[in-house]
Amino acid sequence: MQNPPQGASDSLILAALPAIEAAARLSSFTRAAQELGLTQGAVSRRIQSLESHLGVALFTRQGRAVKITTDGLRLAESATAILRQIESTRLELSGDLTGSLRIGVLPSLGGLWLAPRLQAFTRLHPGLSVSVSTVDADFSAAHKDPVNWDPSLLDIVLTWGHGGWTPLTAISLFREEMIAVCSPDFKARHGIEITADLWTAPRLAHTTRPNAWDAFAEARSVSVTSGLQPQLAFDHFYMIREGALAGSGAALLPAFLIADDLAKGTLIQTGPTWPTGAQYAVVGTSTAFARPAAKAFLDWLAVV
Repeated sequence: MQNPPQGASDSLILAALPAIEAAARLSSFTRAAQELGLTQGAVSRRIQSLESHLGVALFTRQGRAVKITTDGLRLAESATAILRQIESTRLELSGDLTGSLRIGVLPSLGGLWLAPRLQAFTRLHPGLSVSVSTVDADFSAAHKDPVNWDPSLLDIVLTWGHGGWTPLTAISLFREEMIAVCSPDFKARHGIEITADLWTAPRLAHTTRPNAWDAFAEARSVSVTSGLQPQLAFDHFYMIREGALAGSGAALLPAFLIADDLAKGTLIQTGPTWPTGAQYAVVGTSTAFARPAAKAFLDWLAVV
């Protein structure tokens, strides 16, 4: 068989590079096709054509599952480096970011902190498409920062923990400091004068951090002999915040989530600040963090 012209070989390789990189990273032709805006058949044909041209198997197929071969991994690593360099050069020439950025975030962190600020980032990069979805965190002391999301589907995750998330890369966003707060009306109705008075009034609890009030009292040396047990418990901090604003009870909330409420006076601090030892962090793979969109977002987070 006569070899194709050099130009045809170059075109074949260049067309297949994004498909190889995405398929290797996602371990799926279907998910690679979705990310690239192609059909699954188009991705498969590009990879098969390159395999035929090179005379090597880049992936093994078992039904719908695909597994990259040693040769495929070598080519995928080269494809990643080449595509990253092309994107970096393009950005230097145009000055604009395009493409997509997929962010995962805890519900309260996303709703109360990230969402109101995110438009400042998108204004800086109008050509970038940003999608935000929620992730869960494990607040149990018995667990050490599990990665309970699929890192191949999210470029960056904003979550809570103690600095684990192995084997991913983690960058600390801010340390968690909890504050006991209530509404001005609640404070007046229940005669809250000192922190210990909170135990004589309704308190709101977090269902996944049920011992937070006890830990707060112990850490800040609050003298509590007895008191009412929390009657209302919620899954998320944004629910607890709404309950506190409505005067349903006193609340323990992360300081950064209620900074505006404290400034406006709609919530009042009723006890000392409690550093919990945990942190909120930005987590992702080193490959994802190296992408221009993710790097721009990380740079923005550093100054927001």
